[in-house]
Amino acid sequence: MRVGFDLTSAVKPRPRGISNYIRGLVSVISSVETDLKPFFFIRDGKWFKRNLIANLVPEAPRKWLLADRTGVSLDLFHGLDVRLPVHKANPQIFTLHDLRVLDSQDWDTQRWIDIRTRKIRQTLERADGILFLAQHGLNRFRFHFPDFPKEKLGITPLGVQHDVFRPWDSKESAPILLKHNITRPYLLHVSQLSRHKNPELSIQAFAESQASAAGMLLLFVGGVGQDYHQELLSFADKFGVKNQVQWIHQLPYEELPAFYSSAEAVLVPSLYEGFGLPLLEAMACGAAGVFAHTTCLPEVSGKAWPSAPADDVPAFARNIDRFLIDPHFCRETRAAAIQRASEFSWERCAKETLSFHQKILHCSTS
Repeated sequence: MRVGFDLTSAVKPRPRGISNYIRGLVSVISSVETDLKPFFFIRDGKWFKRNLIANLVPEAPRKWLLADRTGVSLDLFHGLDVRLPVHKANPQIFTLHDLRVLDSQDWDTQRWIDIRTRKIRQTLERADGILFLAQHGLNRFRFHFPDFPKEKLGITPLGVQHDVFRPWDSKESAPILLKHNITRPYLLHVSQLSRHKNPELSIQAFAESQASAAGMLLLFVGGVGQDYHQELLSFADKFGVKNQVQWIHQLPYEELPAFYSSAEAVLVPSLYEGFGLPLLEAMACGAAGVFAHTTCLPEVSGKAWPSAPADDVPAFARNIDRFLIDPHFCRETRAAAIQRASEFSWERCAKETLSFHQKILHCSTS
């Protein structure tokens, strides 16, 4: 089967989010289906930066997706972000990562909402099938677009690289933590910080918990815009914890397991997620943590981690404190997290993606 994959969103110097999904999926997809012949497409000007993914399945042919024409005979084309070629020569599907701009307009600029909404609607007109990362995403799509045939919708949860994201012992983690001047116990929040990631809840819950009184740190790992950064610093100062909040804006991806494994607790307070890969990565590292009971996060965690409403600061703080004062609960949570994370892999993601490809091809010929 000849399948084209649009890898454009993976062409970045620092992979995160959608880029990690693309890299994880395509790195294993040929190994789970020997009859697959993948073709990798890169759109527009990103073609000239294709060396950034030169090591990603280097034997697969690269093609410049110019003027929305593949120029190759394919059985199916899979857009791994919200984009499909205008000139359709074969069945086309895409992965829809989230519908945040349609579900809420409180977190993004109107310009971004308009651009993203227009792109989603344009791509829908070209799609023969759509993949989602969680049941929540599929449900929200059916709410907004009830007329799209439900038999052409599918779900493929993300995976995690278990040989990298695993529990690290202190001997492995200590040099990396020291490299970043982390010498005190800490709570951890990992994300590219924006308003829907809800870092304010992490700050408030930390301030209200015993962690701040014990002199621990609240560590944010992930980039943040300068204006929002200053706003969050002022917010932390308001609650008296500014000097206990630290930021690592650019952490090498391969160092993340050290931080997950050594955290007293990992906080995932997001108001909206398409999947929540940091939650899965943290669980795979055996971290204990608490998440906001919103969108798809309960699907990912299962019963491994406790949760709290995204606006309930005392409940978040109580869960943090329980990890600090109840070693038995902490050990049970860590063990449950590892077990839950073992159910997710890039191999599983690839198999379910290929199964959806076959389903769409069958629908197209029947």
